[in-house]
Amino acid sequence: MKGWISVLTAVIVIAGLAFAKTDVPKSVSLDKIPSTIEEFVAMRDEIAVTPSGGAAMFVAAMINYTKDQALGLQCFTAIMVNDGSLLGDDPKGYGGKAPNKNAMYLIEQLEKYPYAPFSYISGTTVDDGYALPSAPYTLTITTNKYSANNIGKGEIKVFVATTGGNMPRPLALVVNNKGIWKVKEFSSLVLGLSKVPVNKNNDDDL
Repeated sequence: MKGWISVLTAVIVIAGLAFAKTDVPKSVSLDKIPSTIEEFVAMRDEIAVTPSGGAAMFVAAMINYTKDQALGLQCFTAIMVNDGSLLGDDPKGYGGKAPNKNAMYLIEQLEKYPYAPFSYISGTTVDDGYALPSAPYTLTITTNKYSANNIGKGEIKVFVATTGGNMPRPLALVVNNKGIWKVKEFSSLVLGLSKVPVNKNNDDDL
């Protein structure tokens, strides 16, 4: 019994040390929203070396999707884990890959809530439809005591603050063999907000 306890303790200590070495900045900023896939990948390789940076790049992909779906899909492909769970083969896609059916179901929720991605940028408000403030664009990232449960597998769960609600939203990421943190699960980030902007186009003054 003592032997098993010692092994379990060692595993917990190792996992704790691994998490301690995984830098999760509480805020991360983007100088701009990349306007091409080349810019996106270059920025990804620079800042997605932490889970927070990976989260920021995913939000950038979401924002791009609301403006240019083709570019957005390329960006999603570049920031999603390439293990078959979210991406499938597509000769016309970025690197021969593209979001699969399951991923697309989630991504297409943004067509119902196009303002949602912008709410993850600090300083946005419902009053102006979550319009982006002046750059740099900052995101607030947190973790909890369960975030590192799978850190031994190179996985972590972070929480992205939103100005459209009271609770930050979970995002699961995995680090690849190049040290880039890519998104594994993102369903909560594409949901609607509790603070919904008013569609002024529907106003009727008569």
